[in-house]
Amino acid sequence: MFPALYMVFILNYFQALSNQIIWPNDIVSPSISGIRIISVQSSDNLMHFIFSGSIDAAKFSSNMMIKTPYTIAFSSTSYYPSDRSYYGMAYSVKTSADYTYTLAIIFGGIGSNGVFGDFWAYYIDQDAWEKFELTLPEPSYDFAYTSIYNPDTKKTNIFVVGGIDNMGKYVTNLYKCIIEENSCLFINDFVNCTKAGLVGAEMIYSNNMLYLFAGYYFSQSSIFLNNRLCVLDLSIENSQWVEMSIKPSFHGYTHGGSCLYENAIYYFFGSSVNKSGTVYSEKIYKLDLENIDKGWEDTKFKCPDQVVCSRDSFGISCNDNIATIIGGITEFGSTNSYLYINMKNLNATDFRKHADYPYSRAFASLTQSSTKILLFGGINRGTIFNEVWEYEFIGKNELGTWKLLSILGSAPEPRFGHSAVAQGVFTIYIGGQTYEDRILSDIWMLNTVSNAWIELIPSDTSEYKIPALTRTCAMLDLPKLYFIGGRGYSGSNFDLWEYDLSTNHLLLLRKTQASDIGTFGHACQLVKAYRKVLIYTFYGMKNTLNSLYCGIREIDITDKNNIGFRVLLNNPLSFQCRGNFGYSYDGKYMAIIGGEIYPDFAMNDMMWIEFLYNYTEYTLFSKDDKQDLLYESLSGLSIISFADYVLIFSGYHDGGFSINSDLSSSLYAISFTGSNHCSAGFYKNNGECKPCQEGTYSPADSDFCIQCPLGTINYLKAASHISQCIPCSENSYYDINTKKCVDCPEGFLCPVGAQEPLYPNDVVIKEQQIQPLNFDEPSVGYSVIILMSLFCFTIIAFIVLFCSNLFIKVAFSTYDFFRSNHITIIDDDKYEEEKYKIRNIGGLLTGLVIIIYVYNMSFLMLNYKFGNEKEIRSLIPISSLLQEQNYVNNNLKLEISMYSYRGDCLKASKSTSDTFVVKSIKEHEKLIGKNSTLCTHTISVKFNKLFETEASIEIEFLSYTSDIALTVSGDSGNPGAISSVTQVIRLTNGDVLIGSEPNVFTISLIPAFYSYKDYFGDPDESLGFRLSPYDSPSISTSEGVENIYLSTGFKVKARLVVSEFGITTFRFQ
Repeated sequence: MFPALYMVFILNYFQALSNQIIWPNDIVSPSISGIRIISVQSSDNLMHFIFSGSIDAAKFSSNMMIKTPYTIAFSSTSYYPSDRSYYGMAYSVKTSADYTYTLAIIFGGIGSNGVFGDFWAYYIDQDAWEKFELTLPEPSYDFAYTSIYNPDTKKTNIFVVGGIDNMGKYVTNLYKCIIEENSCLFINDFVNCTKAGLVGAEMIYSNNMLYLFAGYYFSQSSIFLNNRLCVLDLSIENSQWVEMSIKPSFHGYTHGGSCLYENAIYYFFGSSVNKSGTVYSEKIYKLDLENIDKGWEDTKFKCPDQVVCSRDSFGISCNDNIATIIGGITEFGSTNSYLYINMKNLNATDFRKHADYPYSRAFASLTQSSTKILLFGGINRGTIFNEVWEYEFIGKNELGTWKLLSILGSAPEPRFGHSAVAQGVFTIYIGGQTYEDRILSDIWMLNTVSNAWIELIPSDTSEYKIPALTRTCAMLDLPKLYFIGGRGYSGSNFDLWEYDLSTNHLLLLRKTQASDIGTFGHACQLVKAYRKVLIYTFYGMKNTLNSLYCGIREIDITDKNNIGFRVLLNNPLSFQCRGNFGYSYDGKYMAIIGGEIYPDFAMNDMMWIEFLYNYTEYTLFSKDDKQDLLYESLSGLSIISFADYVLIFSGYHDGGFSINSDLSSSLYAISFTGSNHCSAGFYKNNGECKPCQEGTYSPADSDFCIQCPLGTINYLKAASHISQCIPCSENSYYDINTKKCVDCPEGFLCPVGAQEPLYPNDVVIKEQQIQPLNFDEPSVGYSVIILMSLFCFTIIAFIVLFCSNLFIKVAFSTYDFFRSNHITIIDDDKYEEEKYKIRNIGGLLTGLVIIIYVYNMSFLMLNYKFGNEKEIRSLIPISSLLQEQNYVNNNLKLEISMYSYRGDCLKASKSTSDTFVVKSIKEHEKLIGKNSTLCTHTISVKFNKLFETEASIEIEFLSYTSDIALTVSGDSGNPGAISSVTQVIRLTNGDVLIGSEPNVFTISLIPAFYSYKDYFGDPDESLGFRLSPYDSPSISTSEGVENIYLSTGFKVKARLVVSEFGITTFRFQ
């Protein structure tokens, strides 16, 4: 039975205003310090411009931030100055024949790249940067400065004094920079007043006078706070700084801010130092320049309740009777507070409030990030957005909370009608439309782990560039991104594109055919079913005249060389065809909500379409009154399936599409019961969808939570993809008991993704070579001892046998050397033995002589053999060696070993080579811990002909690793001896080896010839190779652990380079 709708409720419902944008109460900005501000009055608000600033000791805010009490925006430019803090900022105007430009001048400061002295101009109305051919004579930061723009002369004068230069020295000079003349001139130094260079000071210009005060200086190995007031009269040529003796004198603060109001200097807040450390002030001091003898007065400023005023390193701007103070460092750390101080009565107002709601908008996008929803882009009465809002949905009739995210990096251009798709930690945005009806041709990725924007740009090997498209439809199957259809400048199309995130390769899979109908604003979904990879598209619009396409199409991309296409349905069965609808897929149903039938008739209904197996359409109504779900008709709305809800945000509710059309600011949460399926990140429990807990995830097509692989962890609820399972970092391992990543014990090895600590001696393979032993000329050595031992044994044995054995005694005595003494010759062939003359001593002597003779000859032969064996080893040109020898049927063995491989080791690797023929690949795992293995792949190759210069073989693995040890071995030519070389890549920076480009090991291959010839025999010859390192291994692709799921493995390339010389070995007697 189909699930019955049981509840509809509206969160934060606001009535749209007809003539103005609907603003939220406030938007949160980042906490920053070391900043400067300029303010420009717009028609509606005072706009404050802040460039960069320190977020913490290592991070900076990027680009220009534009802030009002109720809004915040960031420059969308990708060309801007390096991030920095403690810089200078000045207001300027540039005029031309046609236009007057308002500028914010940025100069000096310190950032990650060191100390700066450059000058940049930010064109406020154009959102563009220009770098000047002008630099500070002494690049520095934390200086005092003041600027004056003279509208009569149309020149901007900036006075810069003090600070710290790039050598860490305190600057003691005053410079005057004129922006329009591109010059910075030395005026004088100020040490006759301050006695040392000043840092963190303030300078005010009034009536052609410069006033320098506050800050600190370094003297005699100590730091002192400056309480002097130094004055320079600019009306007198070559004048010098003069110390004004006033009482009460300045109280000694640094890194505060100052304003000139009614010819009085006001110094705000700042800090000082005592034995306890830094002390932050919330006082405001006043120096009346018309009655300077009165000295500095405490204004008795009272900070509002529950507001922290005491701070330093903040930005301050003075306009009319308002001083604006933003950011800074307090005793609690950096702040993003936003204070207005009325200079007439010194009353302060804190504008920092919690962000509670984004602006209404149409054609925005909603995507899921675990338990949160991300809102991006959209249009509201001519205002186009590019901020990212995060919504924490609570459910159960409770209001969720909105939060404006501060994303690192340059943001995409404002846009609406873009396509958005998310999988795990990655959210992709494609194209859309921006101001002046410009259609965008870009792809952006938001990584929610690194919290950073990345623009995706096709590689040089791609034959295509990203097309300009709006209202296309995107699908993500990591690491592949697909998008289909959309509207470009030449109209709508039905092109199917594939973007490989691992290689940045863009491919046009299927071009619009003559029989196709191009559409935009259609729904789509990629599914894997029937052992196929299928893409479905639903409905859409043919053109800007709102002509509707009402069919459902299927594209089979299983075989990308033979893509299939068919129309499943020409028209809905019962559902009203429409355009500009919201859509979302929960893993089983495609939800279609709202939309427009005619240009002025919007819908408020909802359909679920089950299309994979038995095509079914379900029209959904409210459970109680069987009425349509929405209280208002909507088009251009944003929706997302989430758990057992569908969330719907904003959209047009009057069926119009002009910039003056009314917008809904409703957020609907529609809940269902009885469904047996939950969206990604959730599982069914007692009839409700519950979020998967930490350490698990659930894809959209799964009905249960899957455990993260061992060695990985996520601390999220409702994780929807394995990419949210992040491996334990280098020098930590996954503790199966606590289910957390814990520090590696001292003396152990814990690579990325370790499941347990490892003993380094058990797993680490070292670089080495094995070669045949050098030839040592043989010597008789122990052979003589053995021979003499045998000789003595034989003598003793003969004597014993001679004495004990009658046969031996008679035989040797009869046929001894003295036989002529005991025979009588009768004729030529007859003789007579005279037995009485036979003597035993003669037989004994005869036997002994024979033994001595035999062993003596044996010694001579042994000495000859060992004393005359020689070897000659030579290097000869390879061409000479190949003229005489034919290297055929050659064999080598490659062993790739990894102790940190995180894939299935026993799954066969894939090898490719134009030269080598793979004979066999063997996979082997060796246990190196309770849960860890040393993975080894052995590849045996042969090649029938020796290549001329070099050859290579690539081996592809499907996962990632942080170490590779490659051993190449083969016959050396010397009988029974091999030659081998081992090279190692081992990452220790926390990255892993993954990506499409191979990691290259380069081995030198030296052909070898061996010949052995003894004194009597024929030569014994053999061929082989000597292997040695040719170059150090090169790492081609490595990634941080947050990006491992953007690729599908890594490659090892063994490159063998033939030496210019060969080795010949001749051994002979």
